[in-house]
Amino acid sequence: MNILAVDATGEVLSAAVGDIQLRRASKKHDEALLPLIEAVLKKAKLAWTDLDAVAAASGPGRFTGIRIGMSFAAAAGFQLRIPALAISRLEAAADKAGAEGVLAALPGWKDEVYHQVFLRRKPQGAAAWSTPQNWPAARAEARKQGLVVIERDTDAADLLPVARRLLAAKLTPPFKPFYLKPAGYELPRR
Repeated sequence: MNILAVDATGEVLSAAVGDIQLRRASKKHDEALLPLIEAVLKKAKLAWTDLDAVAAASGPGRFTGIRIGMSFAAAAGFQLRIPALAISRLEAAADKAGAEGVLAALPGWKDEVYHQVFLRRKPQGAAAWSTPQNWPAARAEARKQGLVVIERDTDAADLLPVARRLLAAKLTPPFKPFYLKPAGYELPRR
């Protein structure tokens, strides 16, 4: 199954198909995304019409980046008449851990940590974020509860196993962004 995955939620933009992934640091993800995808497809020796699905990181992450990646996936899915999947970066991190109970944690803005508990690959409760000062206690509590704590960033390649599993189970979760914080949260107040 040829699935194209994109992640525009952070400073580094990434796109992946199969075992081919390209990453590009970019301040203008909207301008860099399509050339990056075309380079990934070329390297994978695939045409757009060879794609079976497209997946985008739905968040958490930068508000504009989430919108850029998801807008691309929605438009590509519609144009190519293939499924478009919105995949949580926290779910991708938890899936990669491969453990029964996981606290997936991603780096956030100003050293904050986005996190969520997963049991058997299913989210348990809402995602949250911790300040750098509160994170060590949250991590310790999760370990005390027997959870595997995975602290790592994700990229487009990490979305692919989740996308494959969803498609194999014929599941298409709602295509909506996963905003953990309101828009403008990161903007300085004047």
